[in-house]
Amino acid sequence: MTDIRPELSQCTLCADRFAATATGHRPNPVVWFQPGARLLIASQAPGLKVHEANTPFWDASGKRLRDWLGVDETTFYDRNRVAI
Repeated sequence: MTDIRPELSQCTLCADRFAATATGHRPNPVVWFQPGARLLIASQAPGLKVHEANTPFWDASGKRLRDWLGVDETTFYDRNRVAI
């Protein structure tokens, strides 16, 4: 199986759209997983906090999502368990 993580993290297909936003930042796909993770969370357009931290759901939406899922931060950010 080919490891697609490097290719995903370097994707710039939406660069024009990002450039047109209020912040004008460049795309920064946050690829956070190890093959074999049992839970996949797919999302789009992370906010500026996530973009700057390079950590998925590193904002209020992440806390809310972890609460909804009933998982603590350590479990949520275990790349072997949760693919984001």
